[in-house]
Amino acid sequence: MRSRYYQLLLIFGATTLLWSAYLFGIQILDPFNFAHLRRVRYIPRKEILIPQRGGIYDAKGNLLASSVSYYQLDIDRGAVSTWAERNDKKQQEAFELVARAISKHSSLSKENVLRRLNLGKKNTSIQISNRISEAELDKVIHEFREQKLPGLIHNFASMRRIYSKGILAARLMGAVSEESNGYDPVTDSKSLYKLSGICGIEATYDKVLSGDYGWREIVLDANGNRVPYPDLHEKKPNNGRNIYLTIDANIQEVVENALYEGVEKYGAAHGGAVVMDPKTGRVLALAGVSNQDLIDDPNIVRTKSNIPASFMFEPGSTMKPLSILSALEHKLVKPTERIECGRYQVGRRVIRDTHDYGPLTPRGIIAKSSNVGVAKLAERIGKTRLYEEFISMGFGQKSALNLFGESSGIFAKLENWDGYSLHSLSFGQAISVTSIQLAAAYSAMANGGKMMKPHIIDSFRDESGNTVESFEPSVLRQISSKAACDTMLSYIQEVVDDGTARHIRMDYISVGGKTGTAEKNVEGTRGYSSGKYNAVFAGMFPMEDPQMVVVVFYDEPSHYYRFGSMSAAPTFKKIVENVLFMPDCQILPYNERLLQTSLKMPDLIGMSIHNAERNLNRYGFLYKIEGPDSASVVVDQFPKAGISVDKNHPITLKLGKGEGPSPQHSIGKGVMPNLVGMTLRKAVKAASDQGVPIRIAGSGIVRKQSLLPGSRISGGSVCVLEASL
Repeated sequence: MRSRYYQLLLIFGATTLLWSAYLFGIQILDPFNFAHLRRVRYIPRKEILIPQRGGIYDAKGNLLASSVSYYQLDIDRGAVSTWAERNDKKQQEAFELVARAISKHSSLSKENVLRRLNLGKKNTSIQISNRISEAELDKVIHEFREQKLPGLIHNFASMRRIYSKGILAARLMGAVSEESNGYDPVTDSKSLYKLSGICGIEATYDKVLSGDYGWREIVLDANGNRVPYPDLHEKKPNNGRNIYLTIDANIQEVVENALYEGVEKYGAAHGGAVVMDPKTGRVLALAGVSNQDLIDDPNIVRTKSNIPASFMFEPGSTMKPLSILSALEHKLVKPTERIECGRYQVGRRVIRDTHDYGPLTPRGIIAKSSNVGVAKLAERIGKTRLYEEFISMGFGQKSALNLFGESSGIFAKLENWDGYSLHSLSFGQAISVTSIQLAAAYSAMANGGKMMKPHIIDSFRDESGNTVESFEPSVLRQISSKAACDTMLSYIQEVVDDGTARHIRMDYISVGGKTGTAEKNVEGTRGYSSGKYNAVFAGMFPMEDPQMVVVVFYDEPSHYYRFGSMSAAPTFKKIVENVLFMPDCQILPYNERLLQTSLKMPDLIGMSIHNAERNLNRYGFLYKIEGPDSASVVVDQFPKAGISVDKNHPITLKLGKGEGPSPQHSIGKGVMPNLVGMTLRKAVKAASDQGVPIRIAGSGIVRKQSLLPGSRISGGSVCVLEASL
């Protein structure tokens, strides 16, 4: 009996010892790596939260760029099968419910979801889509909770940049690319996914737009499903800041449309323009285009260079006002002094003008664009002073815009100047600038010599619209006195009033500027191409108190349009006209703008319907005709003759028998007849019959008369007739 007791004791003791040894091995030695599995199950993982990239807005709050997040949607088919069994449903019936819930709140069709759910035979997770938007995902999650459906797994997949204005400002806005450092074993995810700016505003302010990553702790069960767990920590991501530009999208559109039209009309390789507020330094439009931009995919256009910031060109004669400004500032020339121009021998070099102008005042030198006159004044200024003046104007250095890919231009250091540099620089050769630099220099001249810091960012704001940082106008330096600048403004106004750009003169607003034409430098040499040019115009308006400075240039326009006066200047005029007549433009008072868009109602009474319609169609009037079909003469009209009407205002013509005008409409002696539409010979005779002295401008058909039809003629009145073929 005792021996049996000891045998049992021995057996139980050995068993206990073996079991203890086994447990020791499992717990301490961990040959099956159970400790890792325990950590995986019970220690929370960190899930990286991706910040939303900030949006880009124009000066008036119009959205230019935004981001949309997309999520990957998976279904755990094993969980769906288990749920179906518990609820006495077939697996296919459960799949139907899942597919209906997803398709109801997304762009996916029910059939497409079912096809994905039935791929393969294993009850593993299956990807349904990786292009589910955040809004769609929220609705799908809510639907699954409402229907108590299982198996939904979702994770961040990607982010897409949306440019709501299409190709507008594409080169300025730039582009982004997707970046990811791949699989992160710590967080078990592609943790560092981001959209990264590669050019344009997107690259320049990438850190501001990107934001900061966040994270949250999660606990998963054996099936990989998230389970509730107390005291989990979370750090919310900081979404990127929204950037508000100084760019006005409406002005930007006006500028780009004018450039597209100009590039095609003038056969240029590229075109660029900058519109700047000289009083604040705010950039209102910054555009660079080529005809290829309209053909290429917008995403490709966004990766192209920002032409106004990166493209360098010789400014040509647009540098002359800046050169002479220094002579005026230091009183090296009097406004009334006359300088001999035409041909000037400097060593072995001969400087010539287009014409032999003879003696010219500084005003005449600018108006006629005399190389000789500017070169002689540059000699008075001297190398050192001219170099310092150009440096103070911002040439040879990047602007404060700090744009991605911005060029500093080419401006040789003083010690590297040769015997020709002084004269060449004075009329815009031997120097390369960007249109931003030229616009900033002209803005300083327009602002009484006070150079404002150019800026294109108005403010950074958070997602709630609160301003985080704003950028106020600031003065960089004083480049000249107000008196010298005001004198130069009167000179460049003369360029438009009676100089090389007089064809862009506008009756309703004063405009000033300077044309420029420069042969392109042959790359790698000091010589110039004989057939390639840059055409430039730098101007401002209104001259009494300049509100905007506009610089326009074309790269390699066709030979006929190589002059700045033939291509860049007309584009400048088109931009100014369209900006002035924008509904919210305050530069020109509303009543004056209305007057410019109105036309005087011609006197049509007594005319045949054929002639009356021809007159109305010439001015683009809208009209309707009342009266018997057999009648052929206008007997009445609304509005009456001489009334100012918008060309879109409907006009009514009443027809009657051809008995001539009624007595109240007959024209008496000393009353101005309607001469528009007549040949000059007939107009002269009709005016002579009424005793009206006339003056003629042009030839052909009378298009305009200075005295309104029906008005009384006083003894000293003279009617000016403008005619054209």
